[in-house]
Amino acid sequence: MIALLSVVPIIVTGISGALGVFILLISSTRKIDKVQISFGCTAIAVMLYGISTTELYNSSTLIEANLSQRMQIASIILFILSFFYFVIHYLNVAFWKKYFWVWIVLAILAISPQLFIFQPLVWNLRKSNFHLINFFGNMQIINESLPGIITQFTFGIGVISFFIITILVIQQFRGQKNKFRHPLFLSTMIIFIAIVNDTLMGVGIINSIYILEVGFLIVIGLVAFLLSRNILDAIATKEALESANLALQVHKEELEKTISERTHAFQYQAEYFRSLVINNPIATVTLDNNQRIQSVNPAFEELFGYSQNEALSQELDSLIAPEDQFCAAKALTEKALNSIRISDVGIRKQKDGGRVHVEILGVPVFVNNEKVGVLGLYRDISDQFKAEKILHESEMRYRSLFEDSPISLWEEDFSSIKIEIDRFKSMGVKNFQEFFSSNQDIVSQLMEKIKVINVNQATIKLFLAASKKDLIGNIQNIILPESVPTNGAIYASLAEGENQWIGEIHYKDFQGNNIYTVLRLSIAPGYEETWEKIFVSIIDITERKNNESFLEYLSTHDQLTGVANRSLLYDRLNHALAHAKRNQTKVAVFFLDLDGFKTINDMFGHMIGDQILIQIANRLSANIREADTVARFGGDEFILVLENIISIEAVKPITEKILNSIAEPYRSNGNLCQLTTSIGISIYPLDGTTTEELINKADTAMYRAKQLGKNQYKFFSLRS
Repeated sequence: MIALLSVVPIIVTGISGALGVFILLISSTRKIDKVQISFGCTAIAVMLYGISTTELYNSSTLIEANLSQRMQIASIILFILSFFYFVIHYLNVAFWKKYFWVWIVLAILAISPQLFIFQPLVWNLRKSNFHLINFFGNMQIINESLPGIITQFTFGIGVISFFIITILVIQQFRGQKNKFRHPLFLSTMIIFIAIVNDTLMGVGIINSIYILEVGFLIVIGLVAFLLSRNILDAIATKEALESANLALQVHKEELEKTISERTHAFQYQAEYFRSLVINNPIATVTLDNNQRIQSVNPAFEELFGYSQNEALSQELDSLIAPEDQFCAAKALTEKALNSIRISDVGIRKQKDGGRVHVEILGVPVFVNNEKVGVLGLYRDISDQFKAEKILHESEMRYRSLFEDSPISLWEEDFSSIKIEIDRFKSMGVKNFQEFFSSNQDIVSQLMEKIKVINVNQATIKLFLAASKKDLIGNIQNIILPESVPTNGAIYASLAEGENQWIGEIHYKDFQGNNIYTVLRLSIAPGYEETWEKIFVSIIDITERKNNESFLEYLSTHDQLTGVANRSLLYDRLNHALAHAKRNQTKVAVFFLDLDGFKTINDMFGHMIGDQILIQIANRLSANIREADTVARFGGDEFILVLENIISIEAVKPITEKILNSIAEPYRSNGNLCQLTTSIGISIYPLDGTTTEELINKADTAMYRAKQLGKNQYKFFSLRS
């Protein structure tokens, strides 16, 4: 037996379903109307809600009630989605049209648990909620399962979503006096009140009856009325437009039949002239006989900055002629108005105050042998003017510098190199720095393609050539193999869009002497696309380089013996330790102190002592590998750094060899001297890992060797 309380949802189901199906059927036979389709879907959602509510009121078990509750939640979600889609298209809200996919995603996420998850998190079937409703004197008990946290969260999101819809509708109708008579505004308010009522009843705050299905029924009726009114208005408007169009069509056909033959030729000519002017890349203006502008084309608007409306009816020369050229511009315009063709160049001003160099052409315009105005053409030659000016100035500057400069100057042709680089680009080469670095043979081939056009006298003098012809004809004599990578860097820079390059490069003169130079290369203005003219200047820095090398040598070597000083010692020892750490090898540090050197100084003088120190340094260098280091630490103290040591045993033969070498007699200025040395040895990483630690421990071992009788060696790590 169907419960009496089911009457309302059954009515809602019938009316909503009928309206929804009817609207959707109408929409399927006509042009797609998103408003009508969304209303049809809204009505179908209300029908589903009515069905689920009817089943809820007539359910006999808690499981049946829960299935109806799940369907109710899904129906409400579909209703909110369809109704929101209806609202945004009816009110034409662009923002939500663009981002409506967000609502679709939320709806899918909300409906999925109701359809597929049967856990207490969605609905708790172990707990139920009873409602006793008095429906016209008939008491009805509704048994419902309690919603889980997911369903509560979903319903909360639904309430918030419809609150957003309500706010959107209120904003759209804000300020309208008759908004409470508008079906959409009333529908939204009714549904919002119904959702709030049912929400408060569901959480137990109030005790009344559910009114959502009644609200749905009212909304469906109001929106159906709204659509029907709009449809009737649209039909009436369409019929009126069709009637008017029919009358206009008849009139148009009669008019076209009367004048088509007479106007066809004129229309063609007018369209041809209009297209010619509009698409002309040269700024074009038409004037009447009073020098007033009748039209301008887009090129004129772009060149001078004035739109068609701004230029219309203005006097041309007052608009674009600068004050200092106004009289000349006026005279040109008057010539054209007097039926004289004009051709000239000049400066005209732009709307923003800028100046532009233009080539001017003016011709009188005749129609039926009557002059009706002037056609003016303005071609922008600013870039051409600037290029010619720069080229002229560059040529003058170049001629003066080239002829009189004390700096070596070259004029070369790189066009063959440009052709090859363009070929490489077509083959897909993009990183020319890497390409030329990996292909030195290609760079050498490109170097041979350079054509030397001219050099100045300073160049002949720098390279000690017999003549200009001798230098250009034997250019390969001054090129060194080491310069190939540098030339590769030059070509890569030009290939990547640079117009100049500055850097150091190494040559040799015709007598074989090394020349260190700073080279500055630049593409001549106007030749950026062909590279046919390249300017090169070469500054000789050989003396500076030699001085720098000598100063660097003095800063790192002992001035008496020529071996490394303390600064270079620490640098090389740090490098040796880093290398040993990477390769898991050992480093030996020898600390040598000469035995009896003070006696030699006292007996023979410091000059003889210095000569002996030089000989000792030479003997030490001769007894170690080239990769090892000999350094004078101070006075008669020397330090040796031996790298790539495998074991302590491998050091002992070297030490014995050094002791024997130092002990051999020394001859200086006829004097025969003999001395020995004491050696202390520390091993990395056995005795330490830092430079200072290893030197200090080698020093300690050396003092132990002296204490034990001199002319011997001791390891810091071996106490015996």
